[in-house]
Amino acid sequence: MNVFFTADLHLGHGQNKKGYGGIIHHAHRPFPDTDSMDNAIIANWNSMVGHGDHVWILGDFAWKNHVQYIHRLKGKKFLVKGSHDMMNTNALRLFAEIHIGMAQRSFDGKIFTLTHCAMRVWERSHYGSFNLYGHSHGRLTETEDRLQMDVGVDVWDYKPVPLELILMIMKTRKHSENQRSASELEADVAALAQRNAGYRATLESEMYQKINSSNTMGK
Repeated sequence: MNVFFTADLHLGHGQNKKGYGGIIHHAHRPFPDTDSMDNAIIANWNSMVGHGDHVWILGDFAWKNHVQYIHRLKGKKFLVKGSHDMMNTNALRLFAEIHIGMAQRSFDGKIFTLTHCAMRVWERSHYGSFNLYGHSHGRLTETEDRLQMDVGVDVWDYKPVPLELILMIMKTRKHSENQRSASELEADVAALAQRNAGYRATLESEMYQKINSSNTMGK
């Protein structure tokens, strides 16, 4: 059994009734129309995924006709719901698992936090766990010192990403538990605390002035 990850397929997401929008427009996809996009993504999926394989979809699976698309794709499907995954019970029951917000799993001894949107920090990120995400369509910059990755189809040639490839890439990342020294961290925390104390003082001053003004007017 092989494991794959993907996101942001947006199957069936065409233009609106006025002829505007659609994922081809929004994500600058190189397809002449929605049917061509759907057929390419489905063909790519089925060329890599077997019937016994597991595929984690990190949100925005399809715009409509969810049941039809699910049946056209091989493998056992796991869904972390995204912002466009509005589907009925008949479609939802065809997924092996459904998660809202995030899911956590261990693959090859590594903890994976699977989300639709990228996270700044996540469970055990300081111990070397991974965050896989979608939603951004390649618009977020990936850095070599963070163990996270966009698995959306827009940055993976419209194909799902095998677990082995993700593990291979993550081994090249130069991650360390803390990128800053203890003194730098303490200075940053102190600066934030001082800034927030200023915000609080401003608010409390404004509230005091309003209360004082109200009391004066009532006399």
